[in-house]
Amino acid sequence: MRIMKKLIILAVAVAAMAGCAKVQDSTPVKKEVTFEVANRLTKATTGGVYSTSVPFGTYAWFTATSGSDHAAFMVNEQVAFLGGVWKNADNTFYWPKTGSVDFISYSPFAGTSNTAGTVPVITQNSITYTDYTAGNTDIMYADKATCSSNIDEINDTATPESGFTGVPTLFRHALAKVSFKVKANFVEWPDPLDASKKTTWEVTIRSAKISGLHTTGSCALTLNADGKSWDKPVTNIGGTDWNIWTNLSGSSAAQELVDPTTYPAGVVLTTDAQDLNPLTGYVIPQSLEAGVQMLDLDIHIKTTLPTGNIIEEDYITSSATPLPAGKFPSINLSDISNRTVWQINENITYTINIKPTAKDTEDDTPEDVIITFDPAVADWVSVSNNIKIQL
Repeated sequence: MRIMKKLIILAVAVAAMAGCAKVQDSTPVKKEVTFEVANRLTKATTGGVYSTSVPFGTYAWFTATSGSDHAAFMVNEQVAFLGGVWKNADNTFYWPKTGSVDFISYSPFAGTSNTAGTVPVITQNSITYTDYTAGNTDIMYADKATCSSNIDEINDTATPESGFTGVPTLFRHALAKVSFKVKANFVEWPDPLDASKKTTWEVTIRSAKISGLHTTGSCALTLNADGKSWDKPVTNIGGTDWNIWTNLSGSSAAQELVDPTTYPAGVVLTTDAQDLNPLTGYVIPQSLEAGVQMLDLDIHIKTTLPTGNIIEEDYITSSATPLPAGKFPSINLSDISNRTVWQINENITYTINIKPTAKDTEDDTPEDVIITFDPAVADWVSVSNNIKIQL
């Protein structure tokens, strides 16, 4: 009997030890899901630093090692830069022990509604913006990332100073960005008859307005065969395929590019290009059409002649019909360069070159527009005095 009692006690002790071991095995390793946002948005192209003050949204699906079924893992979760790490701001997620997780992110995070297309509809194979109205916001989408619990193996080696590892998140721009610069081709020129004398021009842009941009459109991105990048929508214009948005509508009112606060008297031009106020900012990628996207200028030119005399004139465009006296027609953006579209992920800069004398050729000199005379004398019966004034 004594022997049996000891055996029973021993058995209870072994069972207790086994219970302790089981509890330790089931304790989760708290390996939280974090994100590694590339320090350069598009290293291979234009680049840009992603702001740590802008949370983004993410969707994720879990796939078990033994199957192909996908279970929702994250649904429009907000990811923010917290404590030096990009992580979920509202809920904490841990890596599953097996299988893999597919991540698709967009920026900026815009809540759970899809009002006015601010939140894209995201599936495992598509990102869709419907009837999105552009504002001055840089909306972006990230390459699809497939990761497992071995995420520590993934690091942005180009930016080792980032100090954290996580889901590799490389954002690309969904819109286009348009900005304007302005310069004078020349502001002075020596007199060809006497180099000690010269003509000078003071060119002031008092107003530069852009209008007629399409402000609403739709964009559907589908997963590329590589399983990571996205195929952009393709529209054929003039026999060439372009990546622009569809269902374009809306029309922007005139937006002033000469900031009246910074330049109350207008912008005085130099021969170096100056930035105009980039109020247009981010725009729906669109084709440029005659009579749609327009530029209007109000320019004052003060010319000081070699004699010291001064003449002043205005160059003002107008879209009014009929055209008011002394005004010039508004300028089609489709006419001022070979740029016929604004494509997805393009940063487009227009440099407006102002030649302060009458234009005859594209030369950056005024020598082709000097006032010349062509006198002729015939019989006394008829006299012809043809004067050519080239401005």
